[in-house]
Amino acid sequence: MQYPKGFWIVAYSVVLLAITLLPASALPAGHENQPFWAEKSAFVEGDDLFVVGVATKARSFEEGRKQAFEQGKIELMNYAQITSLEAQGLVIETQMTYEEPNPEGTVTVYRLLRVPAAKLVAIQGRLNEQARGQEQSLEKARQELIALQRSLIEKQNALEGHSTSLQEKSQRIEMQQRQVEGLLKQLAIKIPESTTSTKGGSRNPDSLMEQLKQAEAQLDAQERLLSEISLRAKSRITQEEHGFEKQCKYLHYGMTEEEVRAIMGTPHAVNAVTLTDITDNINRHSKRSISGIDHFWRYNGRTYGLRLALTKTGILIEKTFVLPGGGGLDCK
Repeated sequence: MQYPKGFWIVAYSVVLLAITLLPASALPAGHENQPFWAEKSAFVEGDDLFVVGVATKARSFEEGRKQAFEQGKIELMNYAQITSLEAQGLVIETQMTYEEPNPEGTVTVYRLLRVPAAKLVAIQGRLNEQARGQEQSLEKARQELIALQRSLIEKQNALEGHSTSLQEKSQRIEMQQRQVEGLLKQLAIKIPESTTSTKGGSRNPDSLMEQLKQAEAQLDAQERLLSEISLRAKSRITQEEHGFEKQCKYLHYGMTEEEVRAIMGTPHAVNAVTLTDITDNINRHSKRSISGIDHFWRYNGRTYGLRLALTKTGILIEKTFVLPGGGGLDCK
């Protein structure tokens, strides 16, 4: 069948017009028609960072655009090492889209995304600072846990040592108790009267303890009595000593016997000079001569005494404080 020549002219014109009116995305795909950025994954230009998201074999252009945007976000997160872009306040803009159909009816979409590089760097710095803070917090927590573990170990060791100490103390107390029981038995044997026989002939430990307490009370009473006697004796000796010292102050060398008697009273004894008196006088006075002494007047106390040396004419030339042990000191 042959068509008229005019038919072919009209058909050719219609096909040419249809091809002219088709969008570029509907034209057969060819790598020579792709923009330069379609072959890149990310690049920096000026103050912006560009990433390319690619969706292959999408069922429609709309679905491909969405998939390409998500893939672009993944590329951006991998490039910047950021897990959540929207949470950091980063705005992602679409700079350009390139779409091409596939022979099997699917489509491939390239989507060029743009973000400000300075904004991205600031977010990275903030995240790094937060990461360092978290690392420091984790390290601090780790150190605290180590210290807590060490403290627990020390407390456990101390508790074990304390338990051992308590056990040792308990053993010592038991040993001391056994020793006391042994001593009580020995006392019961050595002091028969401190025990009382029961109907079966056994000793009564309560009676023994009561008698021990009574004996202790008697010893305490005796100790108090001895202490009182000692205090009274000490007081008497002190008074006697002070009395002789006071009288001695009123005696002066050159006094007559009458003057001495007026102060001291009648002497308890009058003795002539003996060899012992001479030796004692020489020892106390650096071998000074006592040829002037004729006799001694002695005044005796219960503990101390006073010995006065007088000349043949009854003049006082020496006064000696006699000590309990028999020695003497000059009475001044």
